[in-house]
Amino acid sequence: MAGNAKFITPGVVSSIPKSADTRIVAVVDPPRSGLHPDVISCLRKNEIIAEIVYVSCDIKQITDNMVRLCGPTSSKYLGDPFKFVSCVAVDLFPHTKTLRSYFFFS
Repeated sequence: MAGNAKFITPGVVSSIPKSADTRIVAVVDPPRSGLHPDVISCLRKNEIIAEIVYVSCDIKQITDNMVRLCGPTSSKYLGDPFKFVSCVAVDLFPHTKTLRSYFFFS
């Protein structure tokens, strides 16, 4: 799906058939500003989302999103927190200062 994740994510997640063995890996590639808090909230409160692959073009920006994805349960961020697993930096554009970082959460 492509578009404004704030509006698309809740509908997509709620349309996934739920069963005991349904496990979803969400791949997110947010803009430089990071994931909207409503999207983080939606990802956290849906138990069928087992893992997240977070593509970041701005390593400084992911800090805030990481705190919200992995922080303790609160009134705004329901559901179990994700756990940071690993990060891989990839140089997709040689001879520039730009790197893509892939963060894995479970």
